[in-house]
Amino acid sequence: MALCSFLRPYTAAPALLLALLAGCGGGSAGAPLADALMTTADALATTKTATAPSLLTVRAKGSLYAGVGPVMVVRVNQQVVGTVEVKNTADWADFTFSVPALRGGDKVDAVFTNDLSANGVDRNLYIASLGNGTTVLLPFTTGIVIDRGTGSAAFDGQDLLPGSSTLASDGALRVTWPTASGSAGSTLPRRKEAARLLLQASFGPTAAAVDALAATTDASWITAQMALPATNDFVNAVQARYSQSDSYRPGGDQYDPSEIVRIFWRTAPAAPDQLRKRTAFALHHIFMVSQVDANLWFHSRAYANYLDLLNRNAFGNFRTLLEEMALSPAMGIYLSHLRNRKEDPSINRQPDENFARELMQLFTIGLQELNPDGSLKLDSTGQPIETYRNADVMALAKVFTGFTWGFPDGQMTSDKFGWLDPAYTAATDQRVDLQRMKPLADQHSTAEKKLFTGKPWAVTLPAGSSAQADVKAALDTLFRHPNVGPFIGRQLIQQLVTSQPSAAYVGRVAAVFNNNGTGVRGDLGAVVRAILLDPEARTVPTAGSPSGKLREPVLGMLHWMRTFGARSINGRYRMGWQLDPLGETPFRAPSVFGYFRPGYVPPSPGFAPRKATAPEFQILDENSVAAWANLADAMGSGGLGWVDTVPEIPGNYSYLLNALANGGVSGLLDEIDVLLLGGRMSATLRKLLTEAVVSVADGSPRSYPDRVHLAVFLTLASPEFRIQR
Repeated sequence: MALCSFLRPYTAAPALLLALLAGCGGGSAGAPLADALMTTADALATTKTATAPSLLTVRAKGSLYAGVGPVMVVRVNQQVVGTVEVKNTADWADFTFSVPALRGGDKVDAVFTNDLSANGVDRNLYIASLGNGTTVLLPFTTGIVIDRGTGSAAFDGQDLLPGSSTLASDGALRVTWPTASGSAGSTLPRRKEAARLLLQASFGPTAAAVDALAATTDASWITAQMALPATNDFVNAVQARYSQSDSYRPGGDQYDPSEIVRIFWRTAPAAPDQLRKRTAFALHHIFMVSQVDANLWFHSRAYANYLDLLNRNAFGNFRTLLEEMALSPAMGIYLSHLRNRKEDPSINRQPDENFARELMQLFTIGLQELNPDGSLKLDSTGQPIETYRNADVMALAKVFTGFTWGFPDGQMTSDKFGWLDPAYTAATDQRVDLQRMKPLADQHSTAEKKLFTGKPWAVTLPAGSSAQADVKAALDTLFRHPNVGPFIGRQLIQQLVTSQPSAAYVGRVAAVFNNNGTGVRGDLGAVVRAILLDPEARTVPTAGSPSGKLREPVLGMLHWMRTFGARSINGRYRMGWQLDPLGETPFRAPSVFGYFRPGYVPPSPGFAPRKATAPEFQILDENSVAAWANLADAMGSGGLGWVDTVPEIPGNYSYLLNALANGGVSGLLDEIDVLLLGGRMSATLRKLLTEAVVSVADGSPRSYPDRVHLAVFLTLASPEFRIQR
């Protein structure tokens, strides 16, 4: 569906969309996208909610008879506060009345007093909405009625009709004003806090999840989430396909490695262990293995096991995870240390250095030495200090020689080392792709290996050591390196909370990595807990704060799927193509450096002078902004993907429909604020959404779906959704 096709029935909506997109490069804005989004983010921090004015606004229009419009009398608690002739007939107009501050339970009447018709001409009053600045009600909100009659009969409760936009005869539209959602005793503030944590710690809030978290403490919720057992979702799903027949196995005509991403779409939004799966996805960004590598084509079960390893170890010890990743056959294929042969000077052969380099640069210590707070250590000349040299890469490469598939002992021999792959037919499948890589002794380098010579953490691996001993010593050395806490901790903060964490925030998290409080180093569960409960994560950003992050497209889509229970009607989840223009497809990063670099600083005035990292901006440009708006259009209207002529993955908006029916426009926007924005909706966005929802022409409950879809679409398309704060 083209972007504006969904908007055509709503006269105000195209202009509203342009206003919403102005902060992220829409329309003709000339500022660079990164600057515009940062400006929007800063504006969000400074926006303050207006206090409720002592005005009642009735949006109305009329049809005339003999040149006279309908006369509307407005009463509050039986007292007349104003009378007006409504003469506008084509467009809605706002009529304001000074009233005492409205409170829950107050009675508001909009009375039509001069009905007249003859010769096919009928004078009627039409009301689109009633609002007091904080609460906006549609005339057919639950509990509103029309009391037909003239004079006192308009208030006798005898001749009642359900509330409607149309008063076709004398009578009163009678409203009992609802209790303001922000009043004392309301659960809304706590629900907003809960939703904000869920934005960081899950794939998105649901109404039930928000209420459950709001009823407990953040720390208790994290504890309960971490207690949920890990499941092998990816391997189990791939194995279920393999078990159908050999045609679903590698080499068969039904084999499809892209099934992996469909498993992700199916399990990630619906899983109960949201914190574990969200953390595992963050770790995937660090320990990157990408299915873009054609060498992984026939090994989708090995790739599935790599993903399950991330899931199982999300709250375990980093040292264990490091070893699981180093010996994962999927990693071994991707970074070419599976079948890595030892050096042979006679033919000038040296071990492949790919994994050794990335193990240090990306997975553990980075390129430059760090202080405990993540800031750069400097030498006596004020220059950064490199963490390793080429000699360290060469030595570490020798550590990871001799490893191959984990066949049972005796099946792998030296003459088979370079070519023997797992067999995947049902009759021959030994599931070695689910095993750690194993070393073949005569293919492993037994040379002495010196790491970090001249550094306080230098180590020498003696000549003649086994592959197992070398790997243990090398990984132990890297694990104990003082860079690991700040280097990994900062990236996890970036993934979960904010792109540019303060040095103090990084330092606090690194301290927990170094010691979880009981003397244990590398406790990832403790690290994740520290990240999420840190004051910088839990405190709503103040005016001018740079805190926040641009949400990557995958997380935006998952948020919508989880919040609105979007499920495939045929179980296939074939909608990934809709992410292609956005620069991110799950598990298909362009390189080992991932979808975007954690140290990326946009080259624009909003970031460069401050050297502020904003990783996700690396895949943001004019095209991807427009592509996101189109994706928001699809999500807000019908859903994602296609089966024949209907969306394959529709959203379920029943919760928001009930909010609109029972709480009016304000009730709807309160829930959208909680579920999509974590309680951070600005007054500007709320006003724009109110205008859009009220602008829908149909003045009956039949319009509820259109109003809800429009509000969801415009919210998803807004910078306030894209920027998580």
